[in-house]
Amino acid sequence: MTFNIIGFILPEITIAFGICTVILVNSLSKKASIGLIHSLILFFLVLALFFSFVSLEIPDRIIFNGHYMIDSFGTNLKIIALIAAILVHLTSVKSKQNIKNEIFLVQLFATLGVLILCSAHNLLTVYLGLETLTLSMYGIVASNRSSVDATESAMKFFILGAIASAIFLYGISILYGVTGTLSLDSLKELVIISSLEIRIAVAFIACGIIFKFGAFPFHSWVPDSYQGSNTTAAIYISSVPKLGAFALISRLFLDALNAMSEFWSVLILSAGLFSIIIGNLIALMQINLRRMLAYSAIGHIGFVLLSFSIVSDTGVSASLTYLLMYLIMTIAAFGLIESIASEDHQHIELSDLKGLSKSHPSVAFMLLFCMFSMVGIPPFIGFYAKWMVLSELIYNDWIWLAIIGVIMSVIAAYFYLRVVWFMYFENADQPIENKGLKNTQSITTLLLSLMLFLIGLYPNPIIDYTRIIISSFLLID
Repeated sequence: MTFNIIGFILPEITIAFGICTVILVNSLSKKASIGLIHSLILFFLVLALFFSFVSLEIPDRIIFNGHYMIDSFGTNLKIIALIAAILVHLTSVKSKQNIKNEIFLVQLFATLGVLILCSAHNLLTVYLGLETLTLSMYGIVASNRSSVDATESAMKFFILGAIASAIFLYGISILYGVTGTLSLDSLKELVIISSLEIRIAVAFIACGIIFKFGAFPFHSWVPDSYQGSNTTAAIYISSVPKLGAFALISRLFLDALNAMSEFWSVLILSAGLFSIIIGNLIALMQINLRRMLAYSAIGHIGFVLLSFSIVSDTGVSASLTYLLMYLIMTIAAFGLIESIASEDHQHIELSDLKGLSKSHPSVAFMLLFCMFSMVGIPPFIGFYAKWMVLSELIYNDWIWLAIIGVIMSVIAAYFYLRVVWFMYFENADQPIENKGLKNTQSITTLLLSLMLFLIGLYPNPIIDYTRIIISSFLLID
């Protein structure tokens, strides 16, 4: 019986075993080769991905006395998270600083937290996965110990994260005090009669989730973390944890607290709307490329939350579709930034991109693809992502929200196309000396850049995939 239960959680066990193996190798051999560590981490990520695909054949089942849910929704999110973690790893193998700081080991811990969140079916398990992810993210941001900026941004992130976690935990405690249960199944039946106490609890829980997304008003950690950490850390925290946040908001709000959707949807709608406005407006004033992408990420997450707040199968599937397309865009963009960054020059300014089309034509061309996609220019995937969200808003008679979304997208075009202008129409005073793309990094970034265009030409597979994921999970009357 125990062996059968272990079979249900093989992806999590694989990542946990990989963590132990990497720690053991590092402790036994302080001079372990970079290639060996990278290969070990990549092996365990791929193995966990394989077990996740195998888990798709397993019927839905609740294990560990109701604490863990094995279903198609959670398994598919695990697959996406593991693929994203693999892509992050492949786009980050260039920097020797990473292995010295054991950043990839901490990323494995964070990935384990995301996997737990994808299947958590009890508020205790939810908090376990959430803290595993959050504490790991603190370490990822602070991984560059020699950098004052990294230490400062990690400290800010830690303080804000501790406050957000405390608010989230307080919301859980109120919910438990009122309902007497931590089970998500039991909460579905007990929160039908909404009271003031439950509304306060849900509002606190929403604050914690919004922080994990990096949305307004809990967004201040995002630009500091993206700019202060090294590029590898920025690639990871901008991508994989978002899937954990999506799993969290889906399990709690769409499943356990669906009866209160009229209340919490307003909170999510407000956070999404202000994220789009604040993120894009402040991004206009940024000269640091990573900080600009950080504020633009807040705007993108705003679209995800806006679509999610519709609380329908098509709205939530559009939200997940946007999130997946955002992951492709952001991993590709940060991977390209990593390719032109160096150990002594991690912080790329917009002025550093002058003449990039002449010094690094392939990098400039792929970065152009990323910027066009983030703007939403057809036929790149960013166009279809925004089109789906705006269409859902109009279909649900939220025309004024759609108009705001269009206006903010037009405003965002300025700072995205400014990157293209610097690369192709400005002459560099001192060209970037870095050699650019190398080996697996070049293949990965090339693949991601092509996906921005090819999926944009034929987006139906990814759209249908997200609809299948949501339809297997979401049961809304």
